[in-house]
Amino acid sequence: MAGGSRSRRPAAALSLLLLGLVALITAGKASAATFQVTNICPFMVWPAAIPAGGGTQLEPGQTWLFKVPAGTGGRVWGRTGCRFAPSGHGWCASGDCAGALRCQLSGKAPATLAEFTIGGVADFYLSVVDGFNLPIDFRCDGEVHTIRCRNPGCPDANHHPGEGKVRRCKADSDYHVVFCPK
Repeated sequence: MAGGSRSRRPAAALSLLLLGLVALITAGKASAATFQVTNICPFMVWPAAIPAGGGTQLEPGQTWLFKVPAGTGGRVWGRTGCRFAPSGHGWCASGDCAGALRCQLSGKAPATLAEFTIGGVADFYLSVVDGFNLPIDFRCDGEVHTIRCRNPGCPDANHHPGEGKVRRCKADSDYHVVFCPK
């Protein structure tokens, strides 16, 4: 009898180890997010995202998709009046990030910010702490309420650091940012 219970212990330990690995892999996939950024403005916008994404150019009606890994906090904002050389260096009239097309730093004010934390329960909010440069909508999948900011005094946005107008999403949510929504 003693020999039989010893041979079951390694099998039970292996089963628990495999179950733990599956749970970790599944949890990691569930908390990653896809961001869909759409420009509905009648002019070109250069959205930027840190730390994931960088930046790009969007003509009116175009959409940019990028992934944000689990455990990431960051922001998305629109830049306007940009001029970039083929090297990717230039400047923007608003939201400029040290002259880079693909931002590694936050944008210079004014910039309306869509900020987020991707984790167990994800948080997201709008901020005009760095000023206002573009109207914006921000929501996550499954969320009925879209956060809207149409002007510098928008009631859905945080106007001061730590103000606390934060929304929550499920960990497996994707996010939608729209510039110049109708």
